[in-house]
Amino acid sequence: MANPFYGIIGTGPEASATIPQYYLLSPFPQFTAVQASFPTGGYSDYSAFQLKVEKRFSHGLTTLLSFTGQKLIDDFSQISNVGNQTGGIQNIYDDQQQRSVSSNDQSRRLVVSGTYQFPLGRGKDFGKNWSRPVDALLGGWQVNGIYTYTTGFPISVTAANNCTGCGIQTLRPNNDGQSAALSGSVSERLNGYFNTAVFSQPAAFTFGSVGRTLPDVRNPSAHNIDFSLFKSFRPVERLTVEFRAEAYNLLNQVVFGGPGTGINSNTFGVISSQANGPRTIQFALKLLF
Repeated sequence: MANPFYGIIGTGPEASATIPQYYLLSPFPQFTAVQASFPTGGYSDYSAFQLKVEKRFSHGLTTLLSFTGQKLIDDFSQISNVGNQTGGIQNIYDDQQQRSVSSNDQSRRLVVSGTYQFPLGRGKDFGKNWSRPVDALLGGWQVNGIYTYTTGFPISVTAANNCTGCGIQTLRPNNDGQSAALSGSVSERLNGYFNTAVFSQPAAFTFGSVGRTLPDVRNPSAHNIDFSLFKSFRPVERLTVEFRAEAYNLLNQVVFGGPGTGINSNTFGVISSQANGPRTIQFALKLLF
């Protein structure tokens, strides 16, 4: 379109008789590299229910349960982001339009752990008078286990930026009014984790109608069990030997990564990665003297 700065600006992209329309839609149209990003800072609201139950039984058994149910709402999540999506701002001049469940929201987290020291060995209920060789073989055993469950982080869907240079950090698509959530196990939906047909590319110079994060679609949840076996004994009075066998992701469970979130990508809605590692077993020997 016609350049109102023609003849005034003598160099650069705004020196020609015509310029792209998005130059004139920017906050400071006479400049091409200045914008008022984040003029009013950010907003967040956190609410949570936290529960902790601990029980120390007799004979070396201890259990601990902790649960957090939470909801984190904000209008920006990219800085120091701990989630899987950036949840970028679409319109810096409309804070309310950016308000959504945070990209960092992990709505449920459950951890159950337990420790059991077998009552076998010198100084214990059984075998308190065992010789050191027998105690080194049968005494001082302890097992530990941790089960962890967490819900996935919210998903942020993006569209191709149709207004480069006019203050849009992340353009979001339009939604046709239907939910993108699908039922079924994650393994059954690897090539279509959510309904991609409900999204479409906004027209040029318009904002998309989808929220910063989807309200009812999250990345896959995670289950994990860690287990360890300890043994401690004293071959001589001033020396303690501790043996450890530890297994991380004991059941070798797969936690799938997040799906593709760009509507113009061939991987939109497709899960093609794993978010955790395979089973890992390690052994250690510690000497205390």
